[in-house]
Amino acid sequence: MAQPWSTYSPIPRGPQLTGTTPMATLSEVIEDNMWNWPLITDIAHLEIIQNLPPIHTGCDVITWDSNGGEFTNAEAYHLFRPPGPKVGWHSLFLGPFKIPRNSFILWLAILGRLSTMDKKWLQQLDGHCILCTDGSLETHDHLFFACRFSRLCLGTIRRHIRFHWPYVDWQSGIMWATSRWRGNHVVNAAYRSLLASLIYHLWQERNFRKFQHKTRAPSIIGSLVIEEVKRRILSASLHHSISTQGLY
Repeated sequence: MAQPWSTYSPIPRGPQLTGTTPMATLSEVIEDNMWNWPLITDIAHLEIIQNLPPIHTGCDVITWDSNGGEFTNAEAYHLFRPPGPKVGWHSLFLGPFKIPRNSFILWLAILGRLSTMDKKWLQQLDGHCILCTDGSLETHDHLFFACRFSRLCLGTIRRHIRFHWPYVDWQSGIMWATSRWRGNHVVNAAYRSLLASLIYHLWQERNFRKFQHKTRAPSIIGSLVIEEVKRRILSASLHHSISTQGLY
């Protein structure tokens, strides 16, 4: 059903009842800065035409009513997409060492949006974890870090870096990391980058095994994570300090 353009008729009937065409432009009903409508016989629509506001002479002016009349892309974005409540774990994505692809996968993992095998549309397939093959259902909680394979990757990292992760469920771990790795300290920023890198490479290994039938040992994954974050730290401009020396 056509949407109404007024309380009297749907949109397709409007041009017909006002004596215009469906493709008519506004300029066709304006002459000498006054309304100049064709002969209208419909009483209801005649009432609408008679109550139109007068046309003001002069050039058209684009105005922006909020922010003191100054338009910004940021304000337009928030106008069309009002911001939601700030989540506590947003600080995990801050700092000078973040890597966009890793942050994106970490964001999906925190939201539980990775396509793990416990999703309803995948339940007809084999849902066992392909990383540890111990018969556990592949879920976010299992992959990060109840899975034996992911714990071995953590062990590789711990042998080189003082990186601690509690053996709790995934969401509790995120809450723990959010409270422990807060602020602008370079070591905390490095830990946040390590977490994102590890999540990315674990998910990548899962996909390699499932779709390309390629496997890598936990020690390889751990080393990849360390080297990736180390390169990112070395590429950042940091003030020389005892803390930054420890990162290298």
